[in-house]
Amino acid sequence: MARPWIALSCALASVAIGAPVARALDVELDTDTSFQVYEVRSPGARAFWARRRLLSRLALRLSHDLEEPDDEGRVLRVTAEAQLRLEQDFGETCLLDAELCVNAVDADDPGAWQPLAADTRLDVPAVWVETSGLPLGTSARLGRQLALDDIGFARFDGLSVRVVPASWVRLEALGGLLVRGTSLAGTPRSELPGAIRLDAQDVPWADPPIDTWVAGASVAGGPGRALQLRVGFRQMWETDGEVLSRVSGAASSQPVDWLRLDANGVWDLLTSEVIAASGRAAVGDDTFLVRAGVSRHVPRFDPGTIWAWFVVAPIDQADLGARWKLSDDLTVGGALRGRRAELGPPFGEDLDAGIDGWFRARWEGFRFGATGFAWSGALGPLAGVSFDVRRPLLGWLELGLDVSVWHFDDPNREQLYGTVVSEVLSGRFRLSPETLVLAELQHAASRVIGNRFRAVLALRVDTWR
Repeated sequence: MARPWIALSCALASVAIGAPVARALDVELDTDTSFQVYEVRSPGARAFWARRRLLSRLALRLSHDLEEPDDEGRVLRVTAEAQLRLEQDFGETCLLDAELCVNAVDADDPGAWQPLAADTRLDVPAVWVETSGLPLGTSARLGRQLALDDIGFARFDGLSVRVVPASWVRLEALGGLLVRGTSLAGTPRSELPGAIRLDAQDVPWADPPIDTWVAGASVAGGPGRALQLRVGFRQMWETDGEVLSRVSGAASSQPVDWLRLDANGVWDLLTSEVIAASGRAAVGDDTFLVRAGVSRHVPRFDPGTIWAWFVVAPIDQADLGARWKLSDDLTVGGALRGRRAELGPPFGEDLDAGIDGWFRARWEGFRFGATGFAWSGALGPLAGVSFDVRRPLLGWLELGLDVSVWHFDDPNREQLYGTVVSEVLSGRFRLSPETLVLAELQHAASRVIGNRFRAVLALRVDTWR
C-alpha cells in the first residue's frame, strides 16, 4: 500500500517555501551519472552477460530563513530535500555455444524469468522537510530519511526530532515505517537479512509485503572532549512479533592532544547477547601516530526466518598500526592484524594473521601511492600489492594509473588459486567549477576467469544559489 509520507513532505515543503521569508531562498543541486560497459562470464558456465548499466542520482535541497537571527544567533529555518536514484540495465544474457538469448525480466517466459531481476530500478532514498531553530534547540524532520548510529542504519518514512537544550546534551527520537523493497519507491537495502518479500504472484518462495514499524531514541553529550557519552535504543516490530530490539552505548575521550580513546557496543535484547563491540586507542600527533584496536561482531538475521536458527560464527579482530609523516611530501604506515572466527563444535575456530603497509608521496606534481598486504591462516594464503600515480595537467585535467597484483589460494576449493593482475587508466576532466567528468578503462586477468574488461564514464554536477 502506498504511504502518504512522501506526498505529505512535499506538500509541507511547498507551503513552507511559499511563506513570507526574511531572506532569499538557498538552492543546492547535486547530481552524478555513470555509464558502465562490462561482460560477466563464469568458468565452466555456458552463459554470459553482456551488460550496459546506467546509474543516475539527483539531489535537490531548498532552504529558507524565515526570520533574522536573534541575539543568540538562532534563526527559524525550513529546509526540504529530495533525492532520486535511477538504475537502468541494458544488454542480454546468451549461451556461448548456441544462438539463444534469454530475458530474465519477462514474466511470460517461466523458463527464463527471475523475479529478483529488474532492468529498471527507480527509488527515492530521501524526501523530507525539516524545521530548525525552534526553542530549546529543537528541530523536527518529516518524510523519508536515514537513521545511522552504532546499532546500524535504517531508512524509514516518518518523523524524527532533535533537541539540544544545552551545549553538553543532545536528545533524539524517531518513529515511522521501515522502507522495504516493497515500499513505494523503496529498496530492500535497510532490511534485516532474511526472508525475501515480493509483491508478485506465483513466487512460492517469497513472502508477501508487510509493514515493519521502527522507533528509537538516544541521548548524547558530555563535559567536552575529555568525555563524550551516547546511549541509544531501537525497536522494530511487525504484526507477527518483534524484528529487532537493541541498545547501544558509546564513549570517547581525548584528555590530552596526543591521546584519544573510543569504545562502543550493541546489546541484542532478543537474545541477551553483545553482538557488536569495539575499542580503539590512538597515541601521537600529526607527525607520528600509533593506533590499536579490538572488535567483535556476531551476525544477525531476521528472527522470523529460517536463517535465524542457524549457528552463527562470531568474529573477533585485533590490529596494531602506525603512521609516520616523514615530510610534507612523504607519509608511510603499516599494521599487524589478527582474526578469530568461532565456528563451534565440531569445527572449533579459524585463526588468521596478516600484515600490511602503505605510503603516499608527492614529487614534481605527481602523487604516488602504494599498498601491500599478506594474510595466512585458516582462509589460506592471500597477498597483494597495488600502486597508483596521479598527475594534474593544464588545471582542468588529471590522469591516473592504478596497477595491482593479488595472489590467492582457497583451501576449501582446490580449483580456486592463482594470481590476479589488474590495471586501470583514468581521467578526470573539470569542464567547469561545478561539472566533473570521470572516465575509466579497466582490465583484469587471472587463471580462473581469464581476461575481463570494463569501461566507466561518469558525470558529476554540483551547483547552488
